[in-house]
Amino acid sequence: MKNMDNENKAGQISRRQFLQGSAAIVGGVALGRILPVIAAPPLRPMQKPSVISVMDPVFGAKGDGATNDRDAFQAAIDAAVKAEVPLYVPRPPQFYRIGLDPNHDRLLVPGDLAIMGDGRLTTTLRFTVSTTTSGKNYFAFFVPGGVDFHIANLRLEEDLHQPVEQFEFMGIFLQPSKADNICVVESVDIDGFTHCLYSPSSGDDSSDGELFLTVRDCDLHPWWTFCIGLWTVAGGHKRLHIYDSFLHDNQNGHLVYTHPHNSVYVENTRFDGASSWAFHFQGTEVAGNPEYQRFVGCWFGSRNSRALITQDREAVAIQVEVYNCIFEAAPAIQIRSDIIIDGCYFTSAKGLSSTSGYVAAYSNSPWRATLRNCIFAPKSNALPQVDLRLESIEVDIENCQFYNQGTGTILSLGTGGSNRYTVKDCLFYNRADNASYSISVEIDNGQALIERCRFIGRTTGDRGVFLCGSKDGGPSAESFLQVDNCTFQDISGGTLFHVMQPTNPGWSGRIVGSNNRINNFLSGKPLLVAESPVPIIGHLIPISGWAPTPVPAGPTLVVSSNYDSFEILGTADVANIHWWTADGLSNTIFTGAITLVATVSFSLVTGGNILLAGGASRRDVPAAGSVRLVYDPAQGYWSEG
Repeated sequence: MKNMDNENKAGQISRRQFLQGSAAIVGGVALGRILPVIAAPPLRPMQKPSVISVMDPVFGAKGDGATNDRDAFQAAIDAAVKAEVPLYVPRPPQFYRIGLDPNHDRLLVPGDLAIMGDGRLTTTLRFTVSTTTSGKNYFAFFVPGGVDFHIANLRLEEDLHQPVEQFEFMGIFLQPSKADNICVVESVDIDGFTHCLYSPSSGDDSSDGELFLTVRDCDLHPWWTFCIGLWTVAGGHKRLHIYDSFLHDNQNGHLVYTHPHNSVYVENTRFDGASSWAFHFQGTEVAGNPEYQRFVGCWFGSRNSRALITQDREAVAIQVEVYNCIFEAAPAIQIRSDIIIDGCYFTSAKGLSSTSGYVAAYSNSPWRATLRNCIFAPKSNALPQVDLRLESIEVDIENCQFYNQGTGTILSLGTGGSNRYTVKDCLFYNRADNASYSISVEIDNGQALIERCRFIGRTTGDRGVFLCGSKDGGPSAESFLQVDNCTFQDISGGTLFHVMQPTNPGWSGRIVGSNNRINNFLSGKPLLVAESPVPIIGHLIPISGWAPTPVPAGPTLVVSSNYDSFEILGTADVANIHWWTADGLSNTIFTGAITLVATVSFSLVTGGNILLAGGASRRDVPAAGSVRLVYDPAQGYWSEG
């Protein structure tokens, strides 16, 4: 924090006095009583009162719902500031009506002050504008720059909802200043204002100071736009901390809007009913480096148009952190800067389809993203669940679970050859019935390593678990898709790899991997299907070990599992060896060596896709004997090795 500018704070209480006074009132007045004033010992001067009450006859507030208590409140505020004590707002008979007009457009807080009510359910201040003039705006509480302000245990209402074209009406207006200041809003409902909490970028001076705004246990419901709106000049700074609150249901714009020259911490807070973004960082006009931007244990509801968008990385270099949050609709998070998303749950209401990703790359690369320990479980279509198609990004996805209950793509990667994607220890699950199918991973370009993942269930009938596309003009020279140590289980539709390359063989030789298990492959299609005028080859190396079942001998030997050692049953002259399918179309994605062990003698003969050593036409393998064969998909032959 910067040092306070004390030159303009003469006659105001210190920060320590401010906080001590607030704590005393929270402990006493919040229980519905005023702390008694302890009598002073003899011969000592009388102590000043612990609080000032707006109901004191000196001020004359009625709280009957009819009398305009504006003047009483302003007088009580001025007295409390002068006496350096908190202002107590007791429970009224009805509610406090505070009428404003062009000559009285605010309750002004002229110095450090704590305002405490008797409770948000029982202490209501209802503001209204009786008459207005063109271009005039209004404020329930106007806090000048450099003033420390604490308000708690009451409710602020605005009851007219005038068209925003006539005037704006702010709940609490925090004027920026060259001096630092603190604002605490605690156990307060603010309902019906154009903006609930609002601080512009500039005030009466340089506005280079720091505002520390804390919102705790509040319900913020603007009639029109912002629950919280903060702007900051390039030399200033704002800190926004939100805890245990509910921000909801505006008519236009974002629930929270903040320039990135701000530090943000949000915990255990619910956002819902945003007409645009629930929380929007903006950064193209203001430069600066906030210290933290962190969300912990928050709930972004199903009625949000959109949930969270990060700041532009070109202006702010900081990693946004999102931990243990729930997102009930897409788009949930759009990325414009470095980010870590950890332990979050993404879902949607049944029957609510979306063509936007829950997590999506948006702009301002290069940046780095980490997505780990998350669950994606939409109850209907999501196209796709995670969309990372952007130039020059680096993404790690670890230990996530993706469940698909409808149709669509789960994970989209590309574009740009310099992109780097690592997907490790993840589960991709599609329901096995005909009503559910999807592409698990779609990639157009870039370098993608898929490691130790499980792919279960039905894929799209005319596509694959992996779709290698060409929307980006085909993969660049450095691109590849590497799949290692993965398991494919109960694939009942489509294939494993589907290559869309109509004009050139750009993916040929770029699909590689090893030690992948294929269990109960039910589709009957080749493991690689290519839409290409020339063959597309890949390089999947088999698992080291014995196949669980023997292979019958015959003119065409079908090796329908991906191990490197096979027991051959029966006698036959073998002219062809086909991997996985009888037509040999899956051979194009196999590479490496296998060992065939004879139960009884069999022979390898030329004439098919077997090339024997020295140009021989026949090679006999005796009982208990073995032969080692190597396949090169580029040549299309099995040869002795």
